[in-house]
Amino acid sequence: MFTLLPRTVHEESSWRAPKRTDVKGRSVHLRLGVVPITVRSAYVPAVRDLEGLYGGHLLAGADPEAIRIDVRATRRGRSLRRRFEVCGDGVKRFSVWTADGVLPHIEWAINWQIMLYLPRYYEIHAAVMELNGAGAVFAASPQSGKSTLALGLLARGWRYLSDEFALIDPDTLAVHPYPKALCIKEGSFGVMGQLGLVDELGRRYCKGKKGTVTFVPPRRFGEGCVGRPCGVRHVFFCRYVAGARPMVEPVSRAEAVLRLNRQSFNFLKFRRRGVALLCDLVRRARCYELISGEIGATCELVESVVGRE
Repeated sequence: MFTLLPRTVHEESSWRAPKRTDVKGRSVHLRLGVVPITVRSAYVPAVRDLEGLYGGHLLAGADPEAIRIDVRATRRGRSLRRRFEVCGDGVKRFSVWTADGVLPHIEWAINWQIMLYLPRYYEIHAAVMELNGAGAVFAASPQSGKSTLALGLLARGWRYLSDEFALIDPDTLAVHPYPKALCIKEGSFGVMGQLGLVDELGRRYCKGKKGTVTFVPPRRFGEGCVGRPCGVRHVFFCRYVAGARPMVEPVSRAEAVLRLNRQSFNFLKFRRRGVALLCDLVRRARCYELISGEIGATCELVESVVGRE
């Protein structure tokens, strides 16, 4: 998850050609669903971690339209303390002072670049899951527990498309996969234990003010766990309340359009077409507000709603 940018940065209407920079280190090329990515890092362990997370998504070479992430190592000040600069398509996004912060900031920088320069798809801040060919969008603001909910549904046999973006084709309204590793914050490490994912807690990283995180690759749940492009049949607006009894309440389609607009990254690029797209999307879907609490009870509630539609 990351902080929503001001709307003015979303006015890019076309792909910006990546700026190539020379960075000593090691490269990895991968394609996550519809998103090609190249990462070159002076901190080689971060590249090895990416290769471990995305073993089934690696490419032999760079896609010419890939998002390009470069990690440079520099030393500043009298102490000559090492610092890592994480750049997206030639633009510095983050400065990282500890090695355990490099990987989560690479992930963060990739998300920024998708948000800014992936022009084809309408983008909503959401987790996306699929069950029996029907897509469910879990739209939420940061810190709302959508990644944890996606993890719980994955463990129950749902298919995973993303825990960050609903990438919607404006022509077909199909939502497309961006199956990045799920980023789970320290507050949900107990949930991982409940789901039998204790082994995944061995690698922990620092994501700045967001604290300690770990990454869970979706392939941890077996072959076929990543969903294919599908229609959206359910939209949930998620809000996590610790200790709460999970609840769902219907949301009108008009209200759903307004809420999805607030969670959209590139509405200003689509404008009127974006309004029409959201209207068409919710016309085909059932929309709810979801208050989530304990993970097992929340997943059961979601499944009862989806199953009875």
